[in-house]
Amino acid sequence: MDRWKERVVVVTGASSGIGQAVARTLAEHGMKVAALARRLDRLQKLEEDCKNLLGKLKAYKCDCSNEKEIASTMQNVLTDFGPISVLINNAAILAPMKLTDTSEGSCRKLYETNVIGLVTITQHAVEIMQKHNITDGHIINVNSINGHCRFHRPGLANYCASKNAVRVLTESLKNELALLKTKIRVTSISPGLVMTEMIDPFSNMKQKLHLLPEDIVDGIVFVLSAKANINVSELTIEPTGGVRGAFMKE
Repeated sequence: MDRWKERVVVVTGASSGIGQAVARTLAEHGMKVAALARRLDRLQKLEEDCKNLLGKLKAYKCDCSNEKEIASTMQNVLTDFGPISVLINNAAILAPMKLTDTSEGSCRKLYETNVIGLVTITQHAVEIMQKHNITDGHIINVNSINGHCRFHRPGLANYCASKNAVRVLTESLKNELALLKTKIRVTSISPGLVMTEMIDPFSNMKQKLHLLPEDIVDGIVFVLSAKANINVSELTIEPTGGVRGAFMKE
């Protein structure tokens, strides 16, 4: 991780769970961390907690479903820290709802956050990397095992669809960047069930095999630590003894 010291990383969804844990860890490794999320109070506490670490962490209030907020925030990060070398797309929402129940509201916010927001912030990051000659950048998309399988617990079809989209987008981005002759690496991290507040609506799952946010952070550090000539395209992280698709079952 030494080569990433003083380099700039953007982490979305940094106010809790995986995003918060990875933002803190990368600051510990000496990176300049732009921590993005909607809940500014939580980000400010994280910023305060990290003020004595080797690196620096700065909070940025940003709704990753809002394209204008993304554009202005990425410009602010560029002004404050300099060009971005690493982007970790972690922001996502679950929003359980049945496809057949019109009383449960719109699924628009889920897709705007999990898919459109991811694409938008990636576009800005790649543009910055190319403009500032960041030839060894890295884009990591926090996906899910549910982006690779067809186990559909009632109410989670939209979430699963969004994560399947992330899988396709990650692979397509890797291919596009290769055709452009860049050496920007692209990785999908696909965890199993992780104990974060996202799964609070499914309290019964807390009794099943699960991972901790720190387990996923270890995977992200592993991917970033790989030699520059290696691209870990997909890293799936599941609990020992876990069954693929358990998140989708009763």
